[in-house]
Amino acid sequence: MLRTAWTACAALGGTFLAGFIGVVMGLPRPFPRVGNLIFHVWGWWVLKVSGVRLRVSGREHLPGDVPAFFFVGNHQSALDIPILAFALRGRLRFLAKKSLFRIPVFGWYLHMYGFTAVDRANARAARAAVQRMLEKLRHRPISYVVFPEGTRSVDGRLLPFRRGALKICQRAGLPLAPFAIDGSVRVLRRGSFRVTPGEVRLTFAPPIPAAEVVTAEQDELLARVRRDIATALGQPEAGGPGPADLGD
Repeated sequence: MLRTAWTACAALGGTFLAGFIGVVMGLPRPFPRVGNLIFHVWGWWVLKVSGVRLRVSGREHLPGDVPAFFFVGNHQSALDIPILAFALRGRLRFLAKKSLFRIPVFGWYLHMYGFTAVDRANARAARAAVQRMLEKLRHRPISYVVFPEGTRSVDGRLLPFRRGALKICQRAGLPLAPFAIDGSVRVLRRGSFRVTPGEVRLTFAPPIPAAEVVTAEQDELLARVRRDIATALGQPEAGGPGPADLGD
């Protein structure tokens, strides 16, 4: 209990401090590199206080001469975002719930540095937000992350994918980089505040070139990405289509 309380206080305090520094430094002009650095350090801090021992493999699949990727992977825990922020040195953005942008200081930081607010209760507003994000990407490419499961897994098993996430990837015209996070569910489970320190593995699969992403049939692309993620998780039986694959 003391460990959980300390982790929560330290993570929340670090989040507020990171947001405050980002807002102050971004008042004249929000430079992306500043936002990246703050996001990276924030991820490192949250993992440190949570006792996460991160092991990353497959980083060699991500060539440095590619300006941006669309990262697509599984979702096990609220820790997945700081895991990716740390592993990718903050050089990525997320589609975030609109409610996060209402948090004082932290929400201001998200707005200033190019994160995209999505209103899940309003489909029309969500589509408009995605469209604005895609227009920004055409002028200034930056990596984005989506979780096609749409929610966190309670036991680490790969959930059915939603086709809408892959549609966004195809419209963005960026290379698609599948990834798998394994172990974060054991550190912090969905619906629980208890933190259990442990090892987490982040695996990057070889990316799919932009030309193939754009021209692929949606079902074929979804199956390919899901298979890559399932294999990296050691769950090959989960590589087939799920009941939510045909919906948005």
